[in-house]
Amino acid sequence: MTGTAEVPGQAASVVPGSELQGRSAATTEILTVSIDLDLEPRRGESEAAASSGLGAGAAGDAAASTSGRAGAAGLDGAQAAAAATAARLARHPAIARAAALLTGGQVVAIPTETVYGLAANALSSEAVGRVYAAKNRPPDNPLIIHVSSLAMLAALYPPGWALPPIYTQLLAERWPGPLTVLLPRSPRVPDAVTCGLPTMAVRMPAHPVALALIAACGFPLAAPSANSSGRPSPTLARHVAADLGGGAIPLILDGGPCSCGVESTVLDGLRSPPAILRPGGVTREELVGYPGLEGLQVYRKDFTDAALEAAPTTPGMKYRHYSPTAPVILLEPSGACSPAPAAATANGASGSSGSSSSSSSSGSSGSAEDLAARLRRATEALLVEMAATRASGRQGALAPSSGPTEAAPAAVAAPAAAAPQGAGPVAGGKVAAAGAPAGSVALDPPALELASQLAGGGPIGVLRTSLAGAAPGLVHRRRAAAVPAAGAAAGLGDICNGGSDGQAAAAGGPKGSAVGGDDGVIEYVLGHVSRPADVAAELFAGLRALDEAGCAVILVEGVADEGAGVAVMNRLRKAASRVVHV
Repeated sequence: MTGTAEVPGQAASVVPGSELQGRSAATTEILTVSIDLDLEPRRGESEAAASSGLGAGAAGDAAASTSGRAGAAGLDGAQAAAAATAARLARHPAIARAAALLTGGQVVAIPTETVYGLAANALSSEAVGRVYAAKNRPPDNPLIIHVSSLAMLAALYPPGWALPPIYTQLLAERWPGPLTVLLPRSPRVPDAVTCGLPTMAVRMPAHPVALALIAACGFPLAAPSANSSGRPSPTLARHVAADLGGGAIPLILDGGPCSCGVESTVLDGLRSPPAILRPGGVTREELVGYPGLEGLQVYRKDFTDAALEAAPTTPGMKYRHYSPTAPVILLEPSGACSPAPAAATANGASGSSGSSSSSSSSGSSGSAEDLAARLRRATEALLVEMAATRASGRQGALAPSSGPTEAAPAAVAAPAAAAPQGAGPVAGGKVAAAGAPAGSVALDPPALELASQLAGGGPIGVLRTSLAGAAPGLVHRRRAAAVPAAGAAAGLGDICNGGSDGQAAAAGGPKGSAVGGDDGVIEYVLGHVSRPADVAAELFAGLRALDEAGCAVILVEGVADEGAGVAVMNRLRKAASRVVHV
């Protein structure tokens, strides 16, 4: 499968041996590197990569990203393919151009399997300073160092230090990949990278372009996400251009869409017990089987640490992140059920010796569908309330927030019980939204107030995780929920227009005063609650798509906070202005 990301109407790709072709966003150049992530190694390349060893020049160092662990795990299959691809790409003219800029102390946006990173020489304080300036990044938010081989990693060890047993098998089997580990800081690494802390965070990316570029440079790269600080992380080159184009940075390497979609997992194996400080592309369930990680904890799930909050050792812990311009309302499942075991195995667990394919799931497909139904009812109830708010002219503004505000939990009404017309009390003292369809969620008054506060003009965006069988991406635009006339029933399912132009639905929709045009609903399918890794892969692209569409508010259906869903919910809580429990 070839992975490229093109700007519409400006196709440009670079293949080995071809002339450089590029796209310019003002003075920011974009060079596309066409790669095949499923590429089988060419005849003899696996042997050449394995025999080249460590420190054999740019191509050899790219191969060493996997051959450095060959003694334990061998070099075969996908690992050999990645090494061979990286070795070829190390001679690519676009890689050479990027390496020259990085060697000269500049910054370059690069693709990784997680998100696009803004890279600079990790050993140069001046170069790293340009990363902070381009992103407007807080100066006490440390960076992750990226290496292309175990030899490059070893060159960063403090004098007399050796990799501890807790990391040896783990790195042999999980690198390259979306896993960052904390190590004692190298005297070669400047304060700008670690923010003066005694540890450094290091990983080996799995993307061939990133591996090849680091190897071609011959030095490690410090690379946070290539976005404006606080914005959703970029998973396409055009996301980078939207935030940092126009001359903020000199070059973007377009290596196609990021396969993982969320940042790496950060593991601190130096503390006792070891802990995941930031959930990411590798789950706790995939790590607990490794030697020394049996008691692995997850920060904020199993423990908190005020000192760690004040001086974080890794990105993503202290500041609000991942936020679009539009305020985000997160519908967070309360007591959510697990995804089905089969889905979890393919979507957040692995069959390696260090993991259990069944440990990330304890539920059933039926329980996942129950969760999806709860999310659908909560979404429709909020949409109905927002439509009622607009129609009655009760519009409000979202007050600035440094973090999410918790709204009272929403109770799920019995599926057979129709909500009464007009706002009125239901069982348990809850209030049903005006015109809510049968089986809707009865929201607490604080949640109704929340909906009223956020229901300003402009379309409402919905990131969906509750629609089984729907392909990811923008699905359609529909009118906002109808506000029923006296005695008329309202059903959201009847007002989808099924088109992408956002026009009002044709005649024949539900009776009443509907809000159409720019006050419609734009939906983006992230995936299904039973497959949280799929949701992760689309998360940032979905937030950005709805923001680009001018949505005034974005509702996000959450997933179960377990397995691959832990990383998803971590990012959504940081992005959210309000959280409604359902």
